[in-house]
Amino acid sequence: MQTINPLKLIEELKDSVISGTPAMIWGGPGIGKSDIPNQVAAQLNMNIIDFRANLFDPVDVRGIPYLHQQNVESVKYTAWAVPDVFPIAERDGDRGILFIDELPTAPPATQNAFLQLLLNRQIGDYKLPVGWAILCAGNRLTDSAAVYQMPSPVRNRLAHYELDPILEDWVAWAHQNSIDTDIISFIQYRPGLLSDFNPDEYAFPTPRAWAMVNKKLSNSNITEDRMFYSVSALVGDGAAGEFVAFKQIASKLPDIDAIIKDPSKYKRDDNPALLYALSNAIAARAEDALMENIMKLADKLAIEYQVVLVRGCLARDRNLKSHPAVKNWITKNANVVLG
Repeated sequence: MQTINPLKLIEELKDSVISGTPAMIWGGPGIGKSDIPNQVAAQLNMNIIDFRANLFDPVDVRGIPYLHQQNVESVKYTAWAVPDVFPIAERDGDRGILFIDELPTAPPATQNAFLQLLLNRQIGDYKLPVGWAILCAGNRLTDSAAVYQMPSPVRNRLAHYELDPILEDWVAWAHQNSIDTDIISFIQYRPGLLSDFNPDEYAFPTPRAWAMVNKKLSNSNITEDRMFYSVSALVGDGAAGEFVAFKQIASKLPDIDAIIKDPSKYKRDDNPALLYALSNAIAARAEDALMENIMKLADKLAIEYQVVLVRGCLARDRNLKSHPAVKNWITKNANVVLG
């Protein structure tokens, strides 16, 4: 299956939601499969209900049977109580997304229980509200994530997308979400460690794991002698060792505020690790009033690091693209694709 990057996937899923086509996101652990439906819901101004399919038995999906009788003389028959985990318009609104996460880790009998919902938008007496759409997500068989083969009738009722984490998309997201610039710089320096799934290891690098590293480092007073253990617990020994070494290099950066104030104070360096760290540290301070000097600093860097710096600035504030100094740089470097 052809893979798709997060930005294109969001647009595809918006089309699926609008057209009422159920869709399935496939991909390895920790790459953002569960975050994307929430972004789609936010962009479409919709509610979202999220539940884990692997926590449900088939009867949980269909509903609990109960004895129904119109009056004491009429025939008794079995009806099904509507599961309250599904959207109810009066409670949850007229528009929204029902997100069925971890669908492939649910037993085949549970997956088959969703067939009628996927095909006819109803199960027994329950009907999905007209303005609600269905999105699903889960790991692949190759991800060693205790998944079941999805029954072909279920597969045939979904539009399928295989998500592939893209460095530029992650970097833009990281800048927008205040991820530590040392982490952003390190991933740009070692892009292969953005996502390096290893089923034989307890911990391995993924976008989700790096976000957890950021949270841990920003909320803890971790001493230098514990840094390796704190990071390796989340991304594994190899990635942690490289990150700690990179962080030591990044600690040798000049005073960023001082060189932005007076770009002439910057002394050129040829160390790639240091230049990635420098570019992102400068981008983290991007604002309209500083862009004139920031772009003067950019001119002192090799073109690949200028791109890193400018992309970082625009990721933090897209409106900076209209700043005269940035517009001049874009015109001067018209052959560079910023995205």
